[in-house]
Amino acid sequence: MPEDASAIPQMHATDGRKPVLSPTRITTYLECALKYRFIYVDRVGRYFLRARSYHSFGNTLHQVLQSFHAGGGKQSVEEMTRELAHRWISAGYVSRAQEQQHRELGQQILTTYHQQQQERDGTLVRTIATEKTITCDMGPFKLLGRVDRIDEHPDGTLEIIDYKSGRLETSPEQVAGDLAMNIYQLILSRLYPDRAILGTIYCLRSGVQASASQTAEEREAFAQDILALGQEILSRDYSTVFPIPLAICPDCDFLPICQQYWEEHGRG
Repeated sequence: MPEDASAIPQMHATDGRKPVLSPTRITTYLECALKYRFIYVDRVGRYFLRARSYHSFGNTLHQVLQSFHAGGGKQSVEEMTRELAHRWISAGYVSRAQEQQHRELGQQILTTYHQQQQERDGTLVRTIATEKTITCDMGPFKLLGRVDRIDEHPDGTLEIIDYKSGRLETSPEQVAGDLAMNIYQLILSRLYPDRAILGTIYCLRSGVQASASQTAEEREAFAQDILALGQEILSRDYSTVFPIPLAICPDCDFLPICQQYWEEHGRG
């Protein structure tokens, strides 16, 4: 789940604190270094970033599921539905019809989720954390993640569950290749070196889920890659990063800035 850019220390800390990287920040950088600059260096995102229905929908569901597990998983479907209405976030929907469709979809998702959780009763798997921030020290920076859920299995295995509200399907290969999931597993393995760590992507719309885990060798190789990438992000001179047309541009919130730059430099 993406973190609030204002809720954690700035990437380029100037007050003596160690800088912080997260899956959201790393993904933003890999997607577009200029977008990263606007959000985390120049910090002008609040002027341009628009509310998105998928963010509102996902955040609403996360809050309802957190409440469900905080109550020991004892809420009925009706109680979860009332919680959905109470915690509903309306920002970003383009019409009342679209918003109503998502309300109905939310109810369907909660019904499926509740049923699967009831089927899990008696397996001795227990949820030990929801919406939890975890962090570890990587030397030049801290690596931070916010996990949707952590389950503990009878053999001591810790399972990280990452909710996806917009997906219908997933596979072990997709879990193994997911940047955020690998970061979560890395952090948790540093915090609990004596535990086996498992990552699971849970598609809320369909109830489909898949899992994967890293070997110790894979995790160490990934750690070295993240360390190198983090150092690149930290050391880059963002004053030299300028707009260049990319395929993702049409839907980018910062497109007006780039268009103005292209016009002023004869590229409009």
